[in-house]
Amino acid sequence: MTAVASRAESGLPLGVMDQLFRCETLPAELRRRATALLAGEPAGSRGPDAGPGTMNQPNVEVANGLRSILLELSDRGPVVVGIDDLQYADGPSLQMLLFLQRRMKTSRVLLLLAELSTVRSPHPVFHAELFRQPNCRKIRLDLLTRSGVHSLIEGRLGPAKARELTEAYHAASGGSPLFLTALLDDHEAAHRPGGEPAAEPSTTPTASEAAFRTALTDCLYLAEPSALAVARAVAALGTAGSPALIGHALGMNTSTVEHAIASLAATGLLGPEDFRHPAARTAVLAETPPDARHDLHLRVAAALHHAGAPPGPVAEQLRAAERAPEAWMINILREAARGALAAGRRGTACAYLDLALKDCADRRQLAALTADRMRIEWQKSPLKAMRHVELLWEALRAGHLNGHDAGLLTRGLLWHGRYREAREALALWKAYGAAADPEESEELAALTTWMAYSHPSLMTSSGGALATAPPTGPDAARPFGRHAVSVLYRLLADGAGEAAAARAEAILHSVVLGGATLESLHAALLTLLCADHPDKAAAWSDELLKEAEQHEAPMWQVVFATMRADAAFRQGDMATAVRHGEAALARLPASAWGVAIGSPLAVLILATTMMGRYDEAVRYIRQPVPDTMFEARYGLHYLNARGHFHLATGRPAAALTDFESCGRLATAWRLDLPALIPWRAGAAEAALALGLKTRARALVEEQLTRPGTGQPRTRGATLRLLAATGAPEDRPGLLRQAVDLLRPDTGRFELARALADLRDAHEALGAREEAADAGRRAAEMMASCQVPAEWARPGGVVRPAPAAPAAVAPVAPSDAPSDAVPDAPSDAPSDAAGRPAGAPEERRPPAAEVLSDAERRVAELAAAGVTNRAIGRKLFITVSTVEQHLTRVYRKLDVSRRRDLAARLGLRAPDAESA
Repeated sequence: MTAVASRAESGLPLGVMDQLFRCETLPAELRRRATALLAGEPAGSRGPDAGPGTMNQPNVEVANGLRSILLELSDRGPVVVGIDDLQYADGPSLQMLLFLQRRMKTSRVLLLLAELSTVRSPHPVFHAELFRQPNCRKIRLDLLTRSGVHSLIEGRLGPAKARELTEAYHAASGGSPLFLTALLDDHEAAHRPGGEPAAEPSTTPTASEAAFRTALTDCLYLAEPSALAVARAVAALGTAGSPALIGHALGMNTSTVEHAIASLAATGLLGPEDFRHPAARTAVLAETPPDARHDLHLRVAAALHHAGAPPGPVAEQLRAAERAPEAWMINILREAARGALAAGRRGTACAYLDLALKDCADRRQLAALTADRMRIEWQKSPLKAMRHVELLWEALRAGHLNGHDAGLLTRGLLWHGRYREAREALALWKAYGAAADPEESEELAALTTWMAYSHPSLMTSSGGALATAPPTGPDAARPFGRHAVSVLYRLLADGAGEAAAARAEAILHSVVLGGATLESLHAALLTLLCADHPDKAAAWSDELLKEAEQHEAPMWQVVFATMRADAAFRQGDMATAVRHGEAALARLPASAWGVAIGSPLAVLILATTMMGRYDEAVRYIRQPVPDTMFEARYGLHYLNARGHFHLATGRPAAALTDFESCGRLATAWRLDLPALIPWRAGAAEAALALGLKTRARALVEEQLTRPGTGQPRTRGATLRLLAATGAPEDRPGLLRQAVDLLRPDTGRFELARALADLRDAHEALGAREEAADAGRRAAEMMASCQVPAEWARPGGVVRPAPAAPAAVAPVAPSDAPSDAVPDAPSDAPSDAAGRPAGAPEERRPPAAEVLSDAERRVAELAAAGVTNRAIGRKLFITVSTVEQHLTRVYRKLDVSRRRDLAARLGLRAPDAESA
């Protein structure tokens, strides 16, 4: 005879007894008698117990009638009465069982009762009465041991699989036969022939199929309601947590929670810290109705916050709840976003801020949250981040934006060249008392100093960029992030290179890469470059670039990749400069670069030009740039680079235009530092190419008076040009000084050019042995720079391009302050086009285009007055080969004399001034 009690029928009087005596194994006659007895019991005897400490007495007549049936049945053979899930049995049935048990001690009747020990019995008196009987035995069924799990698996899958799976399946099931059987069902389904292949290794128990989820749901719903609630809370927390914390979240007392945790552990569902199988947590949350789940996460968040938990775990609960209805929750989300960002979890930080923005009602807090969101987006996409500008504008106008966030808005506007709005933002910021608050005043000072060297056109109304920079006293120049701009200011102002370099390295050692320190690190790297330490700048850029890549922050990556490219160019490593410059451009779309695109383009134009890759240089020059780029420092670098391209491709007049435009802006903005932008050197080379030696010498001598010209690389390059403007007998001495100053590790390309000029100077004076030695060293240096060996012409003037690339107009910035400084003095009249008289047209004569590269090189040297033997030594070819090339040149250009070559090639013939 069997019966199964259920929670649904626990309030049905004698429901269990009715099941027992309607059992099909009972003879029909006895079944009818039992039914009649139970149907005739008075209603009062069917009522519930008076309480957990008492039990109503059963109807004696009915009880004796049922006893008679059992005794009669036992006379025919042994009788087993089995009742499962006794914890849900109704009270009257339990009363009847006690009555029968006391009166059938010697009969052949076995009463077998099964209940869940994890569920508190609502009938403690029943247990007390039952277990005091001498013929009652209590048997506890524990979870399966490892050996038991092995046996069960072996019975289903065989010995080999049992050895393979026992450890993992015992850990995942906790020894629960229910869970173990479900996991094995899922395993067999996943590995069934012809089925889908298993997503996980066979030694890992899968819990993605229906069997495990069904078993888990059954287990939870058979448990007490408190156990189900606690299981959900544990799932929400992601860990068992403390009973006090769970109790606070659920509104339960600690003892109730402790009992629920113990009962869940006894079922094999919970381990010491969490669910035994990760899928259990997912399954528990999945079966929780969405509204109840969201409410649970909110209550867990409040409990964690009350317990003093860090912002991160609290924010995770709010994120799972998908809302943050209280003000303290908004603050927690913002703090957690900062922590996540510091840990490099940008996506998590954005999710926290988005949730806070959705539920925030306070205007000031909304502005701060929007700024935080923009700050994070800026690291990945400066263009996308600008979508927040309008809201921040409104907040700034309303006085709801703090100084830190006002600085962010201004920097964003400056990056994209929106200078009118940037000026207005600065004015509003100051109007709301930025100068009165010490912290905001410092933020404003840091911003204006940064603007002084990056966007100086906004500062000229105050008397020049650097005139508005904060002082660099002991406090302002401490080796902390925001003072790096002051260190750069000092270098730009007075050229104090070594002291500035030492301070910059101290800053690089002490400042941690982050959104708030990017400007400082960039300024420190630029200081090292301007202080003639490109090797150190390269090493630091490599380190910071790796760190930026780990943070997956494209904005940081482009800054350090550009600095690395600049350092490589200054070192003379052209291939590395191109590689890092191209990598920088590839990390952001052109539209996201704003005015800063001038920096990588400048390095790429310079490096490809020096390598003779003119088609590539043209491609970079044709890259669209914003007009406002020429109101920023980036435009200066771009103009300087484009000038060198024009110079290298035989357009000295266009080159001079670019260099002088660059010079006017640099002078007006107080950025006239040769180590930053050596525009006078380029202008001097262009003047030499135009035959304007006096003008070239004036430019070089003026450069020698500028701050920072004492640095080896800058001074060596300047002395090389000074030699080119001097008398032939003075050139070797100046060039030897230049060679002694220049070092392969910091200025390899300039050293190669100085050696090439020294070769020419010795050769002009007949010192062939010295010329050969200098030429050999020059060729080695040129090769190490990945530039053509014959790059430099006699006298230090850049040679024309081997083939004329597509024309590039020498466009100067339309809004350049032409009256900022007077034009450089000219010692030659100009023609109607504004080009110095006698200057060649800005394209190669068509006649020269018929020559091969080798023929053109020989023709140009011959036109410059170099003998055939000297041409052979310069180009490393025999005199016979020189003569053969000249024969073909004469024929192709239709000339019969060497002195006619210059005119046909579009070059200036040798004269007294250029000798």
